[in-house]
Parts: sequence; structure tokens; C-alpha cells
Amino acid sequence: MSDENAYVHQQEVALDKQKNVEVKRPWIPWTLRRPFLCSLALLFLLFAIVLEVLRQLSDRNHGLVIYKTVDEMPKVISGVYIYAPVTFAVVAVTLWQFCAGDALRLEPYFQLAKPEGVSATVLFTNYSFQYGMIAPIIAARNRHWLAFLISLLSIIFKLSLPSLLSGLVVLTETRLNETKTVTTWPKLLDLDTQQRWFSSQPMLQTSSLLIRTADDFFLFRSPDYASPAVSMPIDENETSNLSMNQTVYWSDMACQDLSFTNVTWAQNSATAGGKNVSQWRATQLEFPSDQMNPPCSLNLTLNTTTPRDSGPFQFSHWEPKSSSSVSDEDSAFQISDCEHYALFGILVDINGGLLPSTGHSSNATAFACSVKYRSAEAAVNITVDASISGVHLDESSTKELQNSEFFDAGFRELLRSQRHDFENSGSESQSHSPLIGVSEYQMKIMQFWKSHFIIAMDKLFDVKSPRQAQANQATTVVALKVLPTPAISAETLLSIAALLLILLSIEYPRRPNFLESDPGSIIAQCTVVAERFTTGNLLTKSTGQFSSATSRQLRRWARNFKCQWVDVANGKKIDVVPVCSKMSPEKLALPSARRLADRNPHFVIVPWFLVEFLFLTGVLVTYGFALSFLSIKDIDVETRQQIGFLVFLLFGPTFISSLVNSLLASILRYSTIIETWGRLQKGRTRIGESMTKNYGSHIPLSVLFHNLCQGPILLIVLSVVCTLGLVLTVASGGMFESQTKIYNSHVTGLSERYDNTSFHIPTSDVFFDGIGLMLSSLNRGTPIVPWQDEKTAFLPVANNDLQADQENTVSYTGLTVGTGANLVCHQVNLGHSWVDSRSGSTSWNYTSPSGLRCTAEVPNALKDGLIKRSISYLQSNAASSVDQGCQSTIMILARWDTMQSSPLNSQNSLGLSCDVLISSNKFTVSFSPEGIVSSSRLEKGSVARGDNTSRIMSQDTTAHFNKVITEYSRSYNPLGNMSFFHYDWPGMMTAVAYDRLRPSSQLSFDFTSLSTAVQSTYQEIFSAYLTFNRDLYFDRHPESNAPKVNGTRTTSIWGLFPSAISIVLALVLLSLDVATVVILFTARSKYFRAPRIPMSLGSLMPWIAGSEMVSDIRAMLDMGKSKMEVHEAQSQRLYRFGLSYDANEEGRWLLDYDHSHSQQIGSELRHLPGLSIERRVDAGFASAQNAGGGEISSPTKSTSNVSRIIECLRRGIGGSAK
Repeated sequence: MSDENAYVHQQEVALDKQKNVEVKRPWIPWTLRRPFLCSLALLFLLFAIVLEVLRQLSDRNHGLVIYKTVDEMPKVISGVYIYAPVTFAVVAVTLWQFCAGDALRLEPYFQLAKPEGVSATVLFTNYSFQYGMIAPIIAARNRHWLAFLISLLSIIFKLSLPSLLSGLVVLTETRLNETKTVTTWPKLLDLDTQQRWFSSQPMLQTSSLLIRTADDFFLFRSPDYASPAVSMPIDENETSNLSMNQTVYWSDMACQDLSFTNVTWAQNSATAGGKNVSQWRATQLEFPSDQMNPPCSLNLTLNTTTPRDSGPFQFSHWEPKSSSSVSDEDSAFQISDCEHYALFGILVDINGGLLPSTGHSSNATAFACSVKYRSAEAAVNITVDASISGVHLDESSTKELQNSEFFDAGFRELLRSQRHDFENSGSESQSHSPLIGVSEYQMKIMQFWKSHFIIAMDKLFDVKSPRQAQANQATTVVALKVLPTPAISAETLLSIAALLLILLSIEYPRRPNFLESDPGSIIAQCTVVAERFTTGNLLTKSTGQFSSATSRQLRRWARNFKCQWVDVANGKKIDVVPVCSKMSPEKLALPSARRLADRNPHFVIVPWFLVEFLFLTGVLVTYGFALSFLSIKDIDVETRQQIGFLVFLLFGPTFISSLVNSLLASILRYSTIIETWGRLQKGRTRIGESMTKNYGSHIPLSVLFHNLCQGPILLIVLSVVCTLGLVLTVASGGMFESQTKIYNSHVTGLSERYDNTSFHIPTSDVFFDGIGLMLSSLNRGTPIVPWQDEKTAFLPVANNDLQADQENTVSYTGLTVGTGANLVCHQVNLGHSWVDSRSGSTSWNYTSPSGLRCTAEVPNALKDGLIKRSISYLQSNAASSVDQGCQSTIMILARWDTMQSSPLNSQNSLGLSCDVLISSNKFTVSFSPEGIVSSSRLEKGSVARGDNTSRIMSQDTTAHFNKVITEYSRSYNPLGNMSFFHYDWPGMMTAVAYDRLRPSSQLSFDFTSLSTAVQSTYQEIFSAYLTFNRDLYFDRHPESNAPKVNGTRTTSIWGLFPSAISIVLALVLLSLDVATVVILFTARSKYFRAPRIPMSLGSLMPWIAGSEMVSDIRAMLDMGKSKMEVHEAQSQRLYRFGLSYDANEEGRWLLDYDHSHSQQIGSELRHLPGLSIERRVDAGFASAQNAGGGEISSPTKSTSNVSRIIECLRRGIGGSAK
């Protein structure tokens, strides 16, 4: 043994003795220690529990947070639900990478520490540098099961968790079901009141009043059933649907047909227009009856008109059975014993034109129909406009209405007076064609009967008897909803990760471990080799052939060897020995190489660089394209293609960003190796610049922390870019979000329907039946009427837009004229009242807010009775008033808790006098294609009419309208003892509005609240009245000459759209990524040239075999790691890596001190045995490899250069030879 080997042996023995004295705990990184692993596992489990709780809450409550519209959601909430889950995912993945990165890079050291020894391939294994699934595959092949689990879960965790959580919470439409307490009015009026109301209607039909009604709009809520009014909840929106149990009413009609030929025809006279007045007769027509009653007998006498020209024609007639006990002389049918029939009709077909007086019709059919009125309990679905969308009957509760419940005779008389509506509809025809059959004709009659029964029944519910009921409200709202599939998948991943972390916390403290510090730096790895491996192992005493071998050669060679702990003089160390003692020299020798050097890292290989560059550029272009074009305009998708596209938009961007981050992380790992060894290859490298740099974890945050102060600028930039990749992942999570997009475009298909410059006062008195409006007010509060809001009636705009999007919400904005009323009310002094001795009515004098001296009269009821609450609208008596114009004012009298005959005073009555101003102005309105006005804005300074027209509207129109709303109560004088009578519908609407303002008020009335209720009620009635009767006041434009309206079409699209902020941020970060990859390719494509990239401990060992540096490390092992590094730093030694040649001209790659630079005082130049310093220095500046990384070229031997360098070293002058 040489003197140097003897010295080394003595140092090893001394070091082992010292270790036997001091027992040190093995080193393990903080990321693999039990506190961190258990804390991280607990964090993952807690988040998995939170995810499950959120998922359960979302499923049970139809969402985490619910809003009526998207606009109600605060911007803060929008940002939280989009970015918070993916932010946690990024944090979780980063924490996991700290743990997994250390576990994978240290796995070879834990394997080497096994007492039984392991395969020598462990020396050349580093799972941190394996691509994708290669790491778990190699770990499984090596049976490193912890590394297999960690690497496999790392891939899934890193790529899947951010993607899953980016689409965890979505903003979507959902149906919200809530139980509501509503008010309904199910009680029917008593039979006496029904009789009086039915008897008043025919008189109205025969009066000179112009009858106007909106019953078909307000009361025909269902084509089949009548049901009580229901107060819709105030928190509803346009999608609300109310479900509740109600009693519904309907009519069933059954007809019997009778064909006959004994119809006689006689032509009496001719008329102008080519028609003849003819009389038809038929006698003794009998309809079968039950066995207990005789058959129904019918005689027909009917006057009708027939055409003068030849050809087939048809005439028809029907009428309800008269309620009078004596046959009606005006009736065409004279009946006998027909109590169970409700109507009769006839249909006659004439085939041969005019017939002689003795001829007969070719086909005649008479029919008699019985009607049953039924009721049943049913589950009723009510839409937001109070229409009935569905009725589900309880068949067991079906019953017939008794005569004590419904006044059938009065209803039939009402239909007799309203048959002109049926005739005007064209059903009563004597036209030539088309001819209708009996069944079709009967069906029309049935529909007419049924619709009028529904309207009549809706008016017969007693609105003074409200009841509370429970209802289920279903509303389409927007909700933040947790998607179950991503939530469950994320929970599973987090739970598996937590279990694995718990397993690691149990396993790692018990694993064999010989590490005393982090082996992440080169000096630490050299220390491990010097301290834990025998000096004579095959790798440390290898020849230059091993130093020039590729990583593949070394791995193949290592398959025939194993690392085994052996006893040496100073303890146990690792030796590399053959697997079998008897192995052929071929297996012991280094295998031949396919290549002379390892492949360069992927980001500096031209083909791979182009692929990565194109990938990043493609992502960049795709995000830019998505910003402008990519979206899903309907989240409620059904097709597989749409579902796939939706999934891609929700989860794809985050997955792609994870791939980008993985690519950058791989570049960072290789860059840390190349940067360190590239600096060493340049030579003259200080220990702090290379040898002690710890890039073991390769986590961007860790690399940035170690290089932030004095690190290479490229590594700082790259680590910053990789850290910003975390921001890219977060931004990608919100790249597409559920939102409503508004698109505005000019529309040319709008035109005026009415001439807003004309305004007429009706010449005849108008009778406005507003009961339907009142009942609708009970249902909704404010009825949904086209071209009307609660204050203004708008002139409709004709819409001929052919380019509207039928699949999305479309609205229009245009300019039109709106007319509305405003009231100014003062309290009336009730002390100025008196009672007329002859009529018994009460009158009083008052002064209106405008100063008019007027007189009002309250009609006296027929019978005295208690008034619990009452509101009446009264018009001033023009004859008794002092000043003209009093009829343009309106009087409101409210009474409570008093008898009808009691005098008016402040303790039981409150009177208001109101001036009414009706104005017409131009408005910019937003309306739906159906004409429903959603918003209106008064155009400042715009007046639709001049002063004279405004005066007419303010006085004459007001007087006319005041008479309209007070006509109903004057036309029907109810019985006494009826508080708040049903048919004083303006007062009823005012009471409903008052109760909404003061829901907990007592019987009395407050002036301020009553004034507000009167104002809103009057405006609502006036706008509804003018809307339904605008033809009485305005002239229509001819369709061909209607003025155009300059309008805007607004299309609202609810869908998944790109977020401009997120995509712009992603574009900036991706542009930075592309620029970084290009810069690295340019700057580092030929930065490091060597046979292999030293990514493992085994790759390093041949390069330090026999080096002076390792000998010094062995000599200083007793100093401890920290003291040794301090000593090396103070010595200011320089290091280099490159080809060196010994005396036999054999070149080898060596990492050692750089003796080409003189050291400071106290430093010592020592020669590596067998190597000349001249060769070392000259080799340090020689070309190590050709440009392609292939054959090794011989350095240029220049004696003058070597001599010049030696001379510089002797003089202590640092320099470099080129």
C-alpha cells in the first residue's frame, strides 16, 4: 500500500472511531418528516370533507348560493367561486410536489441504505428526471413500491386536481322549491248575491252604455277550469310557478242529435244584398229521456236569411234554455218536459240552392245538450302571470255543483244576452262554404259555454273572505352549484393522497438511512461517495472508459452488479460487486455504446424544441381564438358533442396549463444540472457558485429561493416563469365562466301602430268591467299586460323583425308615447256633510287641491248594516257643485267599524279629494316580442302633444274616466249589511294596495298610506283601461304607411363564455413561457458538453475517482459537513470539470480543483498521482466533444501555452489560456 493510501486508511479508521463515539441521527428532509406529512394529510382530509359537505349542501339545497338573476350576484362571489377552488388545488399540488420531489430524488439513497444490498442500477436512478409515466414504470420494474405510488399519484395529482377543481363550482340555472304562505279566496258568494249579479248583466247588455271588458285577458286563466284567485309571492320572477291544492270548477256538456226531414221552408221577402228572409219550421221533435220522465218535445220556428244564388249553403242556430217558467216568445225553440237539457240547436244543410215553398231540406240535425257543473280538489300549477298551467284532479273528490251553490238559471240568461259574441265570432253562419259538421258546431258551442262559465265563476268568489294556504313555489334561479363528478373525483384523489402521506409518515422514520445532510449539492454527493463507498470500488477506481461512458452504458453495466455493504477496517461501507462470483469478462466489462454521449435535454434538441415551441404557440393561439369566438351559448346542452365541448371548456384550460407547467418544470430540472456543470466546465468556479448549490428538490419556489440573491440570471428568470405558471393555472380555472352576454344591434322592423298626435274622447258612455283587473291584482299585485306598466299605458310598436334569435332572450328598445295619470290628494273635512231626507244619501261640500268647490254624494244602501272596512270611489255631482270641472276630480271615502247609517266623522271615516293630471310624453321603452314592457325612461323635454290637447286630456279625459270607474257601483246597488262589497272593484284594489303598504294595520285607515294606495291604484286602473280601449282614443296608422321606429334589438345569451381578464392574463404568461423557451434554446443549446448528464450519484462517481478533491474530503470528514463547507469557502479554491490526460496520454473526465488559477496565500498545489499539471490545464481549455456530442476530439497540445500557464501560476497571476 502506498503512503497516500495508508494515510487515507488511517483517516478512515479515525473517522469510524469518532462515529462509534458520537451517534448521529440520520438526516431526513423536513418534507418527509412526520409533522409535515401528517399536517399535509390532515389538510387534504379536511378539504375532502369540505368538498363532500359542499356537495351535499348543493344537492339538498339545489345550490350553495342562489340568486334570482345573474346581476344580483356580487362580483366578489363571482371571483371566489371561480378562482378559490383552483387556487387551493395549486397550493395542494405545490405542497405535494415538495414532499414527492424529495421522496423521489432520495429514493436511491434509501435503497442503498438497505443492509441486504440492492442492484447497482440504483446508483444510476433518479426518478425526478423521468418523463411522465416512465417514472412509475421504472419504479415498478425496480420494485420500489413507494416510489411507484408517489410518482403515479404525482402525475394524476398534478394534472387532474387543478382541472377537477377548476370546474367544481359552476353558475347554472336550477329550479328552487320553497313553501310559501299565500292568500286565496275560495268561498263562493251566496246564491242571492249571485242571482242579483246575473240579473244585472242582461240589463247592461241592453243599455246604451258602450261595454268594455278585459275578462278574457284577466279571468280566462285556464281554458278548462275556474279556480279562486291566489296572491302570488312577492319574491317571484318571470319563471316562478306556484303549486297548491285548490277547488276547481268546470262544466261538462253532452249532446244528443236528432236527424229529421219535416222542416218546412217559406220565403217571405227579399232583402238588398242578394239574400232572402226565410222562415223555417219543424214540429214534434222529440229527444229521448230516462224511463221515469216523458221525452223532451221541441217545436222550431226560426227566421233566417238565405242566399239568392244557387249552390249549397248552411244555416245554424242555438240558444240556452230560458229560465222563465213561461215559454219565451223570442225563443226559436218551444220546449216541453226538457228540464234536464240546458241548450238546443239546429244545423241545416241545403244542397240544391233555393227550394220551393213545399220543399224540404236535404239534411237537418237538431240537438239538445245537457250541462253538468262539477268541482273537485286538484293540484293546481300557477304561472307568474296567474295563468293555470296544469291541473291534476283528485277524482275521488269530484262532485256536481248543487243549485244552492251555483245559480244556473241566471248563468243561462247571461249567455242568452251574450250570444252576439258567439255570432260575431263567425260561428253563427249561413255561408256557402266551408260547411261544418254537427260535432264541430257543437264543439264551438261547448267552448263558448265553458269559457263563459270560467269567467263567471271567477267573478263569483267572495273576495271579502280570504284564507291562508300553503303553496310550493318553483322558480328558475341561478345558483352556484357543486358538480358531483368533479367533487367526488377530487375527494378520492385527496383521500388517497392523505392515506399515502400517512403511510409515508409511518414508513420513512423506520427506513434505513445513512444520510447526514442533504445530498442535493455536488459537494454533498462527493462527500457521500467519500464517506459511504469503499475507496476501491469499481466506479471510483475505474479507468477513463467509465468516465466517458453514457448513462445507458452505465445502467446496462450495473445490471450485473450490486451494491453491497461490506466490512472494512473502519466499519461498513458500500462496495460495488458482481452479482455472481463467477461471471464472464464480457459481462463484467462496460457494454458497447450506441452513442458516444447522452442525448441533450429535450428543450435544446431541435425537433423536440420545435414540438414544444409549437405546443406553446398553439395554446397561445387557441386562447386568443377563444377570447373572440369560443363559447357555449346554451348551458342546457343535450347532444354528446355539446356535452363534450362543455366539459372541455370547463376542465380543458386548466389541464393544458398543467401540461405547460410540467414542461417548464422539466426544463427547470435539467437547467439546474446544466447550469451548475456548465459553470464547472468553464473552470475557475468558486465553491459557492457550483459545488454547494443545492437544486435537489427542483421545485420552482425552492430554486428561486436558492438563486434569488446571487444565482445565475437564467435560473432566476426560469424559476420565476415556472412560479408564474401557478398563476397561469389559477387563471385557466376562470377562463370560461357562466354569464349572460348582451348583444345590441340596430333593428329596422319596428313601426308605429297608432297616431300619437290624435286623441279622441268617446262620444258615448263607457262601462268598464274591471273585476277581472281587480282579481288579477289579487293574484299578482300588478297585472302583466302588454304595453303597460303600473303607471303608464304605451302605444304599441309593431314588430316585424325577421332576424330575431328565437333560441335566446330577445328584447327591443324603441321610442313610443306613454300616457299616465298623477294624483294630488288632500284630506276632506267630513264635518261639512248632510243627509238628503228624501233619498237618504249623504253629501258634503269640499274644496279640491286645485281650489274647485265641489259636492260629492254617497248613494244610500237599501239596507242598514255594519261596515267593517270600505273604500268607495265617488265622482263629484256637476249639478250641485259650485265650480265647473269638478268631475275631473275624484273622491275617495274610506269607512271602518261603523253602521251604514252612522254619520261620517273622523272616528269612522276618512275622505280624500284628488286632482288628476293626465299627461302624455315620449318614452324609451324596452319590451319583449310579446309587448311586455320591462323598463321605460322618460325622454326629457319631450311632450307628445300641445297645450290644447293636454288640457283636453287633463279635464275631459279625467272626467270621462272618473265616470267609468264609478259607473259599476252605481249600476248595481247591493244589499245592505255587506261590508266592502265585491263589485266596488276600484275600492277593493285600493284596499289590497293599502294592506300591502301596512300589512299589520288595524281597521282604521292612515291618510298617508291611503293616499299612496289611491295613487298606485288609480294609475294602474287608468293604464289598463287605456290599454284595452286605445282604439277609442287613438287612430290607427295604415300598415302600408306606418312611420318607422328607430329601435335596438338586445339579445341576452346565457351560456359559458370566455373571461377576458383570465384569457389576457393567460396570453401574457404563455407569451412569457414561449420567450423563455426560445431564450433557453438559444443560450444553452451548447452550454454543457459531456458524455452524460450527471443526474444520479453513479454518474458522478467515475468523474471524481482519484481526484484530489475527494482525497481532501476524506481527510476532512472528521470536521463535519458544515465546518468542511466553511473551510472550503474560506480557502477560496476554484473548481473545474473537463478532460484531463495522464502521462500515458489517456484522457478522462474529471471534476477537481482548478489549478490553472493561483490560490491565495496558504493554499497548496498538489498533483493528482499519475497526472501532470500541464495536461490538466491544457485539457481544461481543450474541446471535450464535437458539436454533435459524438466522438471525443484530442486537445491541441501547445508547449508554449502550457509553459505560459505554469509561469503565471508561479508568479501568482491568474489567467486563462485560449
